[in-house]
Amino acid sequence: MKLQNKSFHKSWINNVQKREKNISSNLSNNKYILKIIFLSLIILSVIIVLKWWQKVPNKEILNLGHGQNTNQTDTLLKPIILFKNKNNSVFTLKSIEAKRDASNSAIIILKKPEGYYKLSNKKDIYFYATKGILDNNKQILELIKNVIIESPKGTKFYTKNLTYIVNNNIIKSDDAVTVNGNWGSINGKGFIYNLDDSNIRLKGRPVLSLSNNKGNIK
Repeated sequence: MKLQNKSFHKSWINNVQKREKNISSNLSNNKYILKIIFLSLIILSVIIVLKWWQKVPNKEILNLGHGQNTNQTDTLLKPIILFKNKNNSVFTLKSIEAKRDASNSAIIILKKPEGYYKLSNKKDIYFYATKGILDNNKQILELIKNVIIESPKGTKFYTKNLTYIVNNNIIKSDDAVTVNGNWGSINGKGFIYNLDDSNIRLKGRPVLSLSNNKGNIK
């Protein structure tokens, strides 16, 4: 009887140990499978978010929904506007607010527009203004009040109003203009700035003042 009890006891222990090993092995396998499922869900979620993000229009001017009144003025906050000129160079325009004109959907009114344009020498010029009007039909951008244009070398143009003709890639103004730089300043009555060749022509008998260590020389 004692030998049978010992044999039974040993067999029972072996069975219990095998069962525990199987349970432990199953748990380990289940954890591994759960990890794979969890990682797969994370990857799938990331892919879904990225695809959704790509579909979100972050460079639209005005997004008109179906059934909107065509006379309603639409507004977009902090838009980024990209358009190309005749050379397919990108002109980047930003503003605090953009509104479509109620009477003409091709006209967009901009609040505090600013932006930049890459010249042929791969350098950027920057501009700022209080107000802007973009006419998509005429391909004209008007900058109005407190207009500043800054060149790559730090030269700045100050004027009240100017017009950018997209098709010709020309900036022009008929208002008084002041050009300041480390070299001095020029005052004139209007200017024409050809962005293709960086050629600037001041109008109205411009007055030049050159700077030196002893002061200005006119």
